[in-house]
Formats: sequence, C-alpha cells, structure tokens
Amino acid sequence: MKFDFSIYDLQVAEASSQTLTKVLLDKGFGEYRFIQSAPLKQLAKLRFKEFGPLSILEYEAGAVTTIRASKGTNAYYLHIILAGQSIGKSNNEERTLKTGDSILVMPGTRFESHNTKDCRKLIVKIPTDFLHQTARKFGYISTKEPIQFEHKTNVFPMTGPLFNLLNDMLQQDKSTLYDRALVYYCRLFNSAILTMFNSNFNQSSLAALSVHRHIGRVRNYVLDNITADITIDELANVCQISRKSLYNLFEKEAGLTPSVYVRRLKLESAYSELKNNEHIRNVTQVALKYGFTNLGRFSAQYREQIGELPSQTLRNFAP
Repeated sequence: MKFDFSIYDLQVAEASSQTLTKVLLDKGFGEYRFIQSAPLKQLAKLRFKEFGPLSILEYEAGAVTTIRASKGTNAYYLHIILAGQSIGKSNNEERTLKTGDSILVMPGTRFESHNTKDCRKLIVKIPTDFLHQTARKFGYISTKEPIQFEHKTNVFPMTGPLFNLLNDMLQQDKSTLYDRALVYYCRLFNSAILTMFNSNFNQSSLAALSVHRHIGRVRNYVLDNITADITIDELANVCQISRKSLYNLFEKEAGLTPSVYVRRLKLESAYSELKNNEHIRNVTQVALKYGFTNLGRFSAQYREQIGELPSQTLRNFAP
C-alpha cells in the first residue's frame, strides 16, 4: 500500500526503538513501549507532520516487536497497515491486520500489537473534540459521547476520494494554506471516517437542509438544549431576528416551521437514545425526557419520521 509522504515536519532514520518511543510521546501519541525480540539495533524509521487539528505519523520499527500503548483520553487513533502484519489487541479482542487493513483505537483504550519485522504503519491522531464538532457539522446526532465505533477491522481504500484526500494531505505544504483551508481538509477527512466506520452516531435526516447561518445557530442551540422546552422566542433571540423573520427564514430555507424543525431534532435524538442506550427500559421514559407528554402523539410522530414505532426500535436494539 503506497502513500506519498513527501512533505513532513520531522524525519527520523536509523534510530533505536527508544528514540521512536520518545518521539511518539512528544508528539502526543501516548506512552508506547517497544519490546524487541532481538538485540537492540538502529533500525527504526519515522515521519511526522501536523496538519491543522490532525497529527499524522508513519513508522516502522525494523524488527519483530510487541508494542503497548497507554490509554489516551483526548483522541482517536486511526491505524493503517502499510506493509507487513500486525496482531492488535484492545477491549479484550484480538485482530490480525494485514497490509491495507485499518482500525480505529478509541479514547480510553489500552492498545497492544505484535508486529512483524517488515510492519509499517500510518497513524492519524484525531482530537476527540474536533471529531465531535465535525459530526455535528455534518448532521450526525447521538445522545452519548464520545463517539463509539464498532470494534472491527476495515480495509482502507487504496483508490478513491478518501485515499486521495489523505495522500494529498501527506504531500501538501501546509504553509501555503490558510487555517480555514487546513480545517476544511481535516473536516472532510473526519466525515469520511464517520462514513467508513460504523458508530453510535446517526446522520440526521435534516442534514441536507439549508446551511444558512441562522439555521445552523438554531440547530446547535437545540442540540445543546435538546431535552428542554424550547420556545420560538428563544430561537429568534439566538439569531437576533424577529419571530416573523424566523418563520419566514425557515419557510424559505427549510420548508418547515421552527417548531416542526425542533420536534424533528427531538425525535431523532429520541431514536438515538432508544437505539444506543442499554439502560433504557421503556418508551415512556424517553418520550418524557424529550418533552413529549402525549405518548400516543409521540408514537405517531415518531413512526411518521423514523418509519417504525418507538417500541420496535427499543426491541430491535435491546442488549
């Protein structure tokens, strides 16, 4: 698997695994411990660059190694196997990764891998807050954070938009880009990761609506106060416009009234709650949490929007 990592901030060649350990720690990739099966040699190689909020690192130890990484709480780590093979252990699961495979190591996870001599990895560090911001910006909804991804191996595409985007980031001279352009690259990358790896975040049916700044403000306000009884006056105040202007804006840009927009966000949040929260025991609990006091009306509106009754969602995803 071939990336062109041609522009970087740091390169280390013919180094010891101790040097590799120090660089990984200094660059925020956690406390790695390399346990070599052979006498120590100056074989390790590494390239590193920061690209906006993301950090990207490629390394090979040059020997058969066991790597133990401490828990990290503030970032996700995308591991892509560029060459060789790695047996990864996390969350009491063991997975064999071959060339082209990728996994996401989540915050708070202790990770261990056993790597062949020719194993070469590319790791992308994605700050937790930035991934969550991207998820919201692209219309994903969840009642639980951090984002929980399935513990499974995915084949990283060797062609296509995601491969081209990451390859471009590796070749890009970031000094020629404005900060907004860097962040835009990184958001696109995060969005592709959210699509590639299954998670407990669901993309909202409202995501394709207008990106007008006032609708964006309303969306963020509603999601930040999703269980509250939100009034139209509050939303108008958030946008600093009149009630009439708010109604006209939503009619023109979204084809909905502000009240219907709020209700749909609440229903989608209720769906996420029923789908992902193993502690939920009945639909009434969720309906009341999101302000639906008429349970019959809640069930009818839920079925109209989601396509099934809330009780069916609860049964489908019961542990």
